[in-house]
Amino acid sequence: MENMKMESQDKEHTMHKRRYARICFFVGLSALLMSAYSIAADIEASKLMGKETWNFNLASTHDRLINYGDEYYGKSYLVMTFFPAAFTPV
Repeated sequence: MENMKMESQDKEHTMHKRRYARICFFVGLSALLMSAYSIAADIEASKLMGKETWNFNLASTHDRLINYGDEYYGKSYLVMTFFPAAFTPV
């Protein structure tokens, strides 16, 4: 009886070790894939940095249109960021 109990505990211990090994494998693989994607995105972004842009208009937070070409071009640097779904109920 005691022998059967030890065998079941060993099986359970082995199952937990396998599950832990699978989880570690998939976490490591995910981290590797995300870092590769991040490097590719950085390379793509570096191709765009320092390039001239077209003249465009954007709405400001003060309810007026801002014309980049007339108001900022050659006077200051422009940094554009994008926050998907920022300040939305999504």
